[in-house]
Amino acid sequence: MYEVRNGNRVMRFEGRHLANSSSKRPGSPRWIEFDLYKTEGGKYVLSRVGVSHVYHSSVCPLVSRYGLHEAHSADLSPLAVPCEDCDADAVMDPMIFPETFRYWTLVSDEPEAILEALYKPDGFGARYLTRVAERLLQAAAAQDADLDMVYRFEWVD
Repeated sequence: MYEVRNGNRVMRFEGRHLANSSSKRPGSPRWIEFDLYKTEGGKYVLSRVGVSHVYHSSVCPLVSRYGLHEAHSADLSPLAVPCEDCDADAVMDPMIFPETFRYWTLVSDEPEAILEALYKPDGFGARYLTRVAERLLQAAAAQDADLDMVYRFEWVD
């Protein structure tokens, strides 16, 4: 059985794991992780996790923008790093505002929806796939013929 999160909800299903991909780089405090599954019933499940080990001071504008909650600096992960903009200092201020992991999941009957969900728009209205999305699709397409056809061949109007 697999479990993925969508916000605060947990989704459980039986099936197989087609692929995963991550943008994690050495020294980076933030990255994206993708996992793609196919359920026993034939649905595709795309899971995305936005990972962050950044924390902020109470005066940082990102605290309200991201809806962050106060935590004690003693509870910080060893991987935690201060925000570059607000220069949070966990030693001087025992109360900090850590970013949280962001969970998102898409369930679809059709592989086209998975591909569309992975596309990003650029500033000129064109769409593209990030490297982490490309790696996910390449690995998953090798495991699933329907996804392979949608990924490798696209109809353009």
